[in-house]
Amino acid sequence: MDKILEKINKLSLPAVILIAAIILGGFYFAVEYNKQRSIEKQQQIKIEQEMQEKLAEQQVKEEAEQALDTCIANAEESYHNQWDRECKALDRLTSKCIDINELSYDEYLKKYGLTDEEYKKQRGITDDSSLAGLLDYFKRQNEECSCRLPSYNADNINENLEKDKAECFKKYPQN
Repeated sequence: MDKILEKINKLSLPAVILIAAIILGGFYFAVEYNKQRSIEKQQQIKIEQEMQEKLAEQQVKEEAEQALDTCIANAEESYHNQWDRECKALDRLTSKCIDINELSYDEYLKKYGLTDEEYKKQRGITDDSSLAGLLDYFKRQNEECSCRLPSYNADNINENLEKDKAECFKKYPQN
């Protein structure tokens, strides 16, 4: 029995060392595994934050571009309205031309009770395409129903447009 105890004592030290090594190895592995997962998680969070920042920057840039575009469109609309008011005030446009400048093609046809074919016939258009009347209407807006203002009026209106556009670029600078 003493021999058995002696053998057990001789074997127990290596077994204890082996078990301790397994436990310490497992603990070390668990610590390193958690550390790696933590690093990966931090990297993923950093990547997500960078993506969110880029998206936010892109959104801010797009909003600034949209605001600038809207501002310029408003300035140009104001310019055209001011030009039309001056033309009307100087009695340089007929009532039909005023309608042509203010109404869409369909609204114009409706107001005067015309069909596309009747409009083309009145205007002497022989082209049967569906866009011929509309193209003529736009041509009338730009040629027949535009008015030339005296230079002092035109210069003033053009200066206002340039000032309004410059103000837009100050208000909504682009990077």
